Amino acid sequence: MTRYFFLLLIFWANNAGSQTDAKTLNYFLPEIQYNPSIPTPEQYLGYQIGDWHVTHDQLTGYFKVLDAASDRIEIGEYARSHENRPLFIAMISSPNNLKNKENIKKQHADLAHAETSSDVNIKTLPAILWQGYTIHGNEPSGNNGAMMVAYYLAAGQSKEVEAILEHTFILMDPCLNPDGAQRFSTWVNSHKSKTLVSDPSSREFSETWPGGRYNHYWFDMNRDWLLLVNPESKGRIKLMHEWHPNVLTDHHEMGTNSTFFFQPGIPSSNNPNTPAENFALTEAIGKYHAKALDSVGSLYYTKFSFDDFYYGKGSTYPDAIGAMGILFEQASSRGHLQESINGPVSFAFTIRNQVVTSLSTQRAVMALREQILKYKQGFHKAVKDKVSKETIKGYIFTDIDKIKLNNFLDILLQHHVDVYSLDQTMSVNGHTFLKDLSYIVPLDQSQPILAKTIFEEVKQFQDSSFYDVSGWTMSHGYGLLSAPLNTVSVNKDKKIRTLPTLQGKIFGSTKDVYAYIIPTGQQTLYKAIYDLQSKGIKVRINQADMDIPINKINQKIAKGSAIISLQNQVQNAENLYLEMQKISDQNQLIIYAVSTGNSTELITIGHPLVNVIEKPAIAFITGNGVSPQSAGEIWHHLDLNLNIPATMIENTRMRNANLQRYNTLILPSGSYSNWSDTEANKLKDWVHQGNTLIVIDNAISWVSDKKLVSLITRKFDKPSYSSKNYENTDREADANVIGGSILSVDIDMTHPLYFGIDRSKMYVMKNNNRFYDPTYNKYATPANYSPSFLASGYLPQGIDTTIRGAANVTIHQSGNGRIICFHTDPLFRGYWKSGQSVFNNALFFGNTIDKRTMEAEE
Repeated sequence: MTRYFFLLLIFWANNAGSQTDAKTLNYFLPEIQYNPSIPTPEQYLGYQIGDWHVTHDQLTGYFKVLDAASDRIEIGEYARSHENRPLFIAMISSPNNLKNKENIKKQHADLAHAETSSDVNIKTLPAILWQGYTIHGNEPSGNNGAMMVAYYLAAGQSKEVEAILEHTFILMDPCLNPDGAQRFSTWVNSHKSKTLVSDPSSREFSETWPGGRYNHYWFDMNRDWLLLVNPESKGRIKLMHEWHPNVLTDHHEMGTNSTFFFQPGIPSSNNPNTPAENFALTEAIGKYHAKALDSVGSLYYTKFSFDDFYYGKGSTYPDAIGAMGILFEQASSRGHLQESINGPVSFAFTIRNQVVTSLSTQRAVMALREQILKYKQGFHKAVKDKVSKETIKGYIFTDIDKIKLNNFLDILLQHHVDVYSLDQTMSVNGHTFLKDLSYIVPLDQSQPILAKTIFEEVKQFQDSSFYDVSGWTMSHGYGLLSAPLNTVSVNKDKKIRTLPTLQGKIFGSTKDVYAYIIPTGQQTLYKAIYDLQSKGIKVRINQADMDIPINKINQKIAKGSAIISLQNQVQNAENLYLEMQKISDQNQLIIYAVSTGNSTELITIGHPLVNVIEKPAIAFITGNGVSPQSAGEIWHHLDLNLNIPATMIENTRMRNANLQRYNTLILPSGSYSNWSDTEANKLKDWVHQGNTLIVIDNAISWVSDKKLVSLITRKFDKPSYSSKNYENTDREADANVIGGSILSVDIDMTHPLYFGIDRSKMYVMKNNNRFYDPTYNKYATPANYSPSFLASGYLPQGIDTTIRGAANVTIHQSGNGRIICFHTDPLFRGYWKSGQSVFNNALFFGNTIDKRTMEAEE
């Protein structure tokens, strides 16, 4: 205890004593000689690091200067953000290593494969250290500190620096989220006073919504390493699989009243697929961090708060490929100087801790180089041997939608997962997987952990506390038909090395065309519909199956297909054909040209069950209380997947908004506590006019409270745990929470919301304990949780009866309009393709839902 208070006094002295004093270089870096020909960050910026927050252009400019001035550093761009900012890697090592970088890269590639790893001489091979900073844009001590670390390596003149450069090849990623970092730096710099204000109530520390944490589309970039939705992640993973780093550091910030965290994390929350030696080496590296932080008197902790479970984070993804991911969390100043329970936290202080642990990582990797390389050398063989002893040997998957299949194959290839085309039709668990339209991923392959984690269902856990989701099976998110295999046999000639080429095509005679039909079950169907509508072309939807001859062969046209008849269109037959050909080519769509409106079924193209689709005019709510991630998923999907220009309405302007411009309004998940009966009545009046209100997840609570919909919440009686020890409070509280689990739902495939879905069971991501009874009108709940609902993830004890049979989607009548409630997020993190299809149906087909099938108003 005495030592703790001694360190606390040092902490206050180091912080408070230099709140406003100008910092020297030696505050951040060791007191050694530096090459005077290489400019310091202060010389380049005109101010010392920590006095202001660097903008991304300043950061990029300084690294270009270092590249030009030093023979120890080379920079290369690997991606562009959504806002077209460069993401780049700085390769930092000795001049000789930089000249020899291609050979070093090749040796590490050989080290990363079981067949060649034993041939690599690790005695003299430099270890590759990837140091990444500020993936959350409002955690700026990382990218600001990166400039100091880069200067130290480029200009430092000491035996230690030379040794690090000789034995380590550093890949520095100084800013993993340029758009968020730019947004945050603009905010705090524009609110900085010359006389620093440390009051936590100051506007400087209260970013405007959505804050700088997220990227352009408000995605949390530190959940995207596995999902690869965003260009920043795609470029980074491509580079990572080129270089095969041994250690990756991920520098973050946390609450101002915290101290400093470094991994290893919670021992009981490690992913069981990661070898135990990984954690032992991480702990050995941690001793270097402790020593370094001791030397500057900084408080710290480890093995608490953070886990190593979800492979989609920056500090955990490397664990799956034979590297060690190491998380750092620094108490944030969230500005330039802020009071905390530990004393004032200055921006410069937060930067120094990141610099200190960056340098301690370099020392550790240099000192433990051979152990680290030896771990990598044996990693792939050890993992393959472990997997070979498991019952499941691989996975098989397919889908009716070739476009979606290609998207999924692209993810596998980006992760360097081996995948093979099925060379003979087979049946698994009662499902037929067709030759050349199905694929097998064996676990005996170059990336066994990644292959396993993309498909596996996990239902048993050592711990009940999770920092993020406990289930993330990507094949379920994509809505694929997949199954585990106990035996695997693949044709090596059928290995997928490049994506299959998909081409749009119009089938049928283009002479005497009566109508064009775009069959449902194609991912880009909705984008094509909106494109056609934007050109004034009328599009219809069939609400019942049809059977129409194409080239004299009857073709089943499943409900939910788009039908474009030639009658009463703004374009003549020739121009319409050219338009349909363009739509087919651009969207890789199969289109039928039919010469008759008749059908062997009861339904013809002119039947009342073939309705004209109203062109969506969409707005969605943003602002305080709304989940930025939910709103961002909506924006990203509408903008990039559907090419629909949607209006963002700030929730504080709802009272004055002209809703008559829209026929569809979306409430993203979030709290709408700042809305009163005025907003509720305005929404109700608007829906009554025949419009569609789509409500996502937590927003349902508000529409229910305001009596816009009638729903009954199901009760969950939390279990009482036998332990009454105070120290178990957090863990027992966590044990009662669904933090992110995949559940199955049974759907009504005949309902317009589920047109294009070819199986009666779907999967959803559930991340809260809120469940509702099905509606009184049985047709108004087209999706209920299955009797055996758990697909993957952790669930609290005793919650089964609460979930089983509960509603997952409900539709409510409101005058001439409708309110569609999604009880889970259908667009979860941008990769939930099956949910996207249902969401699209709500946008385009919502107004075709029969009023009789909706839950009646109170």
